Amino acid sequence: MLGINQPKKNRFKKKKSVENSAMTLKQSIRILFKSSFLALMMVGMSLMFIFIHDVLTQCDYFKAEMITVEGGQRLTPDQILETVEIAEGVNLVSLNLKMIRKRLLAHPWIAEADIRRTFPGSIAIHIREQEPLAVLDFGKQFLINHSGVIFKEAQGNEIADMPVMSGIDYSDWTSTQTPETKVFVSVLEVLNIGKTAETVLPNTLIKKINVDREIGLTLETDGPARTIQLGYGDYLKKYSRLEKIFSYVEQDEEIEFIEVVDLRNPDHIVARPGKEKLSENDKKEV
Repeated sequence: MLGINQPKKNRFKKKKSVENSAMTLKQSIRILFKSSFLALMMVGMSLMFIFIHDVLTQCDYFKAEMITVEGGQRLTPDQILETVEIAEGVNLVSLNLKMIRKRLLAHPWIAEADIRRTFPGSIAIHIREQEPLAVLDFGKQFLINHSGVIFKEAQGNEIADMPVMSGIDYSDWTSTQTPETKVFVSVLEVLNIGKTAETVLPNTLIKKINVDREIGLTLETDGPARTIQLGYGDYLKKYSRLEKIFSYVEQDEEIEFIEVVDLRNPDHIVARPGKEKLSENDKKEV
C-alpha cells in the first residue's frame, strides 16, 4: 500500500555477530594459553622445589656431626635423644623443630624444652626438668611441682624424702581451669616455706600432711615434734613460735621430744611432751 514505510533490513547485524564470535574465540584461546602456561610454571616450580629439597636432605654437608644435650638431671642424654628420635648423622634440613619440641614436652619429666640447629652440622637441645615438691595422694599417688601442678603419677623410687599429702579431694586441688582453693593455697604455702634452708621445719623432715577441711593442716614429722597441728593461715608466725619450742626442747634435758603441738592459735599454744625415747631418725637436726 502506498504511504506505509516498510522496515529496512539491518545489513550490518550478521557482520557484527561474526566479529563478536571471532573475538570471543580469541579471548578463550588467550585464557586457555595463560592458564596452561601458569599450570606448567607451577608444576615446574614444584618439581624444582622437590629437587632442591631432595638435594639438601641427602647432602652430607648438612648431616649433624654433633648433638649436645643440656639440662637433664634425672634424664640421661641418651634418654632425651630417644625421646626426640634423632641421632648423629641426621640431616639438619629434614628436622621438624616444632615436632621435636612437642615430643620433648610430652615427656612427664620435661617442663620446658628448646632445640636449635646450627648449620652446617650441629644440634643443641636444652631442657628444664620438673622439680617435684610433694606427693599428692588421691588413692593413687601423684607428683606435684613447685607451682602445685600435677605432672605425673608417682613411682616408688620417686617419693623419697618428700611429704605425702592426704585427705585432699580432687576438687580441693586447683588446675588451669579452676580457681585456687583454701586447701590448695594453705598446703602450697607450707611447702614453699619448707623449701628454704633457714626454716625450722624443712620439707625433708615432713613425712605427711593430713588435711581436714574444718581444722586445716596437721603435719607428721621426723623431728622434735611428732605431730604439729597447724590449722589454716599465719604460718610464718606459727613457725616462729615452733622455733622457740624446739629451742626450749633442746635446752631441757628432761624433754626428749614433743608428741603433739597445737599451733592452730599461735597466741595460745598447747604442747604435750612425749614419754618414749626418740629414734635416731627422730633426732635429725632441725
